[in-house]
Amino acid sequence: MPQGQASDLPGSRIADGVYLLFSPGDRPDRSQLLAAIEDMPLAAITHDPAEQAATSSAGCDAEGRQPGEWLELLQSGMTFDLLGLSPGPSVASPTISHRLACDAHFDPADHEAIALFPGPHLADGANSLPIVRAMLDLACGIARRVDGVRTICWSPARSAVAMPMFCQSVEQWLEGGPFPALGLTSFALDERGAMRSEGLAHFLGQELSIAPELASDRIAATRLGARLVHDLVASGPLDAPREFIAEDGLGFLLSPSENASQIEVRRM
Repeated sequence: MPQGQASDLPGSRIADGVYLLFSPGDRPDRSQLLAAIEDMPLAAITHDPAEQAATSSAGCDAEGRQPGEWLELLQSGMTFDLLGLSPGPSVASPTISHRLACDAHFDPADHEAIALFPGPHLADGANSLPIVRAMLDLACGIARRVDGVRTICWSPARSAVAMPMFCQSVEQWLEGGPFPALGLTSFALDERGAMRSEGLAHFLGQELSIAPELASDRIAATRLGARLVHDLVASGPLDAPREFIAEDGLGFLLSPSENASQIEVRRM
């Protein structure tokens, strides 16, 4: 664990959110974040504990966080907590199972993190698209303006993506492009040889399961999975079988599993 990172100290947490990873010692401090937010037209600071502490005797908050270690930020009318600012402890990096465009020897445990989480009043709707869009817009705005962001992790998919690729895919989505399925969801083969998604349940309560005969070509199956994720995130949970026609004209049958936790994909 890098110096300064303490997953069991007050203010550290592993929760569903977006994590910006830095080399040890490179995490930004409060002044660097204030400068970055000033350059973001849709973002603002709604609570700065360090500023409050300067005019009062306020110390740690109810969660044990010191002034200067965190900020409450506003983006598109919604508030988010940014935790892990230097010189306080790093936020504990999430567990990562899927890596995209990362260095060959990338290990989140060798990095320090700051992280964004929906504010307490957004917790009940944290997986809704408007909240996710605003949070990722804010995260990418910070990543583009603060030096040293190497990798961005999206914990619901246990994914780590090189910062430029993550931000480019998110920014394209925000401008009307496809949902960033490779990053906000991940794909891997299970013990049966089926290709399973991870992270789609954050949005739908369901994951994809692409049949083994389709998953034998992993590249084609991943492309199909990404296209299905884009379609399903827009249309919502699947409660009855339906057909899906891909761009190349091939037809697939989507069926909810018996307990509705999976969407099974087979050739028609």
